[in-house]
Amino acid sequence: MVDIGFRYLSGRVNKLVFVVFVVILFYTLSLFIVPLTLEPGTVEGLDGAANRIVHREEWEDLPYYHRAIYLFSDLNCHQKHERSYSLNGNQMPVCARDVGIFIGFSLGFLLMSFVRGARNLKDILLDTMNLDTSISEIKKTIILIILGAAFTLPLILDGSIQLISDYESFNAFRTFTGLLFGFGFSVFISGIILSSSPFEDY
Repeated sequence: MVDIGFRYLSGRVNKLVFVVFVVILFYTLSLFIVPLTLEPGTVEGLDGAANRIVHREEWEDLPYYHRAIYLFSDLNCHQKHERSYSLNGNQMPVCARDVGIFIGFSLGFLLMSFVRGARNLKDILLDTMNLDTSISEIKKTIILIILGAAFTLPLILDGSIQLISDYESFNAFRTFTGLLFGFGFSVFISGIILSSSPFEDY
């Protein structure tokens, strides 16, 4: 047992959650590697829409690795240049908020790779936050609702207010709200995986 203040962290790795972590980490690192390894000015001034490929022609002349990352990101992100970071004179494959989300995913899945499974979902989530699990089920639910709101509401409010008003967020805050959401969401998804399967099976 690795004692770093969390009661249910273990020196063993939950292989299923760890595989998810590795895949997410590869993509997250690629978001930085790709613009840094292209000639400056290769990708800039993008302005698209989420959930559809808008800039297919932009990626045709890129190396295969770079093309794959930008193409996948094109499908999942609006890629608006004013809401994105640039590295080495190239726009990153996703917007500032999505950068935070994927960093949060990576951190959350890494942490949860070391959490024991085969327990109640609420207990797993409370243990992950180093909170007491001996309280009543109602209190557990209330605490988890509060924690869920803390991780998700900043992103929801920032994005919604920006959508319906003249308010314009800034990239550092977009990244911060994305990181909170990504971490909270990945911990929740990992908790579902862990609660349905015993740790020893991995």
